[in-house]
Amino acid sequence: METENKESKLDFSTILASSVHDMKNSLSVLINHLDEVVEYFEKKSDSSTKLLSQLQYEAKRVNNNLIQLLSLYRLENSLYSLNVSHTLVYDLIDEVVSQNMSLMEYKGIGIEIDCPDDLYWFFDKELIAGVLNSIMNNSFRYTKDMLRVTACEVDSSLAICVEDNGQGYPASMLDDCASNNHQISFTTGSTGLGLYFSDMVARFHKNKDKEGYISLANGGVLGGGIFCIHLP
Repeated sequence: METENKESKLDFSTILASSVHDMKNSLSVLINHLDEVVEYFEKKSDSSTKLLSQLQYEAKRVNNNLIQLLSLYRLENSLYSLNVSHTLVYDLIDEVVSQNMSLMEYKGIGIEIDCPDDLYWFFDKELIAGVLNSIMNNSFRYTKDMLRVTACEVDSSLAICVEDNGQGYPASMLDDCASNNHQISFTTGSTGLGLYFSDMVARFHKNKDKEGYISLANGGVLGGGIFCIHLP
């Protein structure tokens, strides 16, 4: 009887992953229709555009979170194989920026890209694009009006960074990241999902004895927060 009970028990993580997948698909359809509605009202210069753009932004944030959850499930359960390719870094950054341009324009946020146009690296393009999308979406909430995305080779590793001109990361977040301890905050409502996802993606990228990692800092050219993912 005990064996039958065990066999009949459903794997909650599998159910959750399946539910997340269904929600993500439904939300993607909603976002596509919402994009069309926003474009329609923008052409008419309708005052409703601002509210619709806010809905568009929040829907995409939720969708990004669902994608991260699904990716984490697949990575942790060995259901995802890294698709490493020789990628032109500038093209990847430009693609992610283009995907977020309408939201940046709505929020009045400028962006600067500082990356050599001949910089190539080996990594999983989809996962790294997911990390940049996640970090940029988070930066939209905290920057004043400017973002800066940089990429360069440092100590035989690729460093892709997103800077903003906000108030910077709190000391607790800097300490948690340095100790690889991504806390849930019931005060701010932060789950740390974005950083956890970014950290796992970074660590899945390995080259010989080197492993990827993320870092947080304050300062830089814009004087705000700086997120970096380092890939060997």
